[in-house]
Amino acid sequence: MSKLIDWNKVSLRDNLDILTGYAFSSKKFNDSDGLPLIRIRDLLSHNPVTKYSGEYDELYLIEKNDVLIGMDGEFNIVRWKGPKSLLNQRVAKIKSSNKNLIDNKFIYYRMHSELKRIEALTPATTVKHLAKKDIQNLTLLLPPIKKQQKIAAILSSVDEAIEKTEQIIEQTETVKKGLMQQLLTKGIGHTEFKDSPFGKIPSNWKTVFIEDVVEINPENLSSKTDDFYELDYIDIASIEKNNITGTNRYLFKDAPSRARRKVKTGDTIVSTVRPYLRGFAYINERYNETVCSTGFAVLRSKNECHSDFLYQVILSDRFVNYLISNMTGSNYPAVKADDIKTYNFTLPPKDEQIKISNILSEYHKKIETELNKLTILNEIKKGLMQQLLTGKVRVPINENEEVPS
Repeated sequence: MSKLIDWNKVSLRDNLDILTGYAFSSKKFNDSDGLPLIRIRDLLSHNPVTKYSGEYDELYLIEKNDVLIGMDGEFNIVRWKGPKSLLNQRVAKIKSSNKNLIDNKFIYYRMHSELKRIEALTPATTVKHLAKKDIQNLTLLLPPIKKQQKIAAILSSVDEAIEKTEQIIEQTETVKKGLMQQLLTKGIGHTEFKDSPFGKIPSNWKTVFIEDVVEINPENLSSKTDDFYELDYIDIASIEKNNITGTNRYLFKDAPSRARRKVKTGDTIVSTVRPYLRGFAYINERYNETVCSTGFAVLRSKNECHSDFLYQVILSDRFVNYLISNMTGSNYPAVKADDIKTYNFTLPPKDEQIKISNILSEYHKKIETELNKLTILNEIKKGLMQQLLTGKVRVPINENEEVPS
């Protein structure tokens, strides 16, 4: 007997309310007065930056956990986590109009795959557009309402774990950022300070340019390299949250033309393309003797500057802002290696460099651990959605069981 024997086809036109946002007057937009205004760009951040100070119909008020869909671009769907806000045009709210056939939490999960399918079928233009009728025209195979609620409860529990992990990462990053600012300018336990271009710094510190204490792009593969030389390649897409996610192996003759910069343990690689994305990473023993793209600048510490300390300097907001101020090009904004050479910073004695980097590294390890946990949770959620939302795995329901709504 089919596992889907009790599943039924449900028309969304007849059983789902779809409210599209209102075209509020931009004359009443501001950043301080009125209610937050949910625009497409706010869906993933859950933090509207624009406020609306004019009159409005309460129909367009959005509360926490309302299900919203972006009608342009990638058709993102979210359960709203932000403050009470107003629904702007090109954002839609969906809600079950028949609680006996469609559970609100379940339809949130079920619509992910449908929106991806619609997006894939939408003709490619500069920006893809979703119409209200695209949702209304859907007929979905859905389980009985109690099964919907059970499935939604299972997936929601994973989402809660994901959200808690994201909060831990955010909190740890905030603490590290504040500590970094303190340690990279004031050091550890100093009582005597002197004037510098950066304000007061410990009296035994000095200011240096990167080119004084670092080799930039010290080793490159020659164009005459043997065709059958094997290399493991790190490209810019391999960097995620300052971690290298993996490499691709090539013979030199088949490798991308950008695969030229050799790296060793202790090097720091800095993406010179769109540096505001912070495509920076530390080369540990696992990636020793690999090759990275010429889209990176490879920084190799000289004896005076400890490699771990240099990496912490590179992660600082001040360094990133410096690169942003030196970017050129609008479609492909980038900096040159010479721009990096002239960045100046404060340098403690080497023993203090090691102490500072050890403290900051502990926070980095904590963030890395939580990021790995987050990856696992997202994979679990993806697998559960594939199994539960298609009926591949049966969800048993006891008729007397209380299911969260």
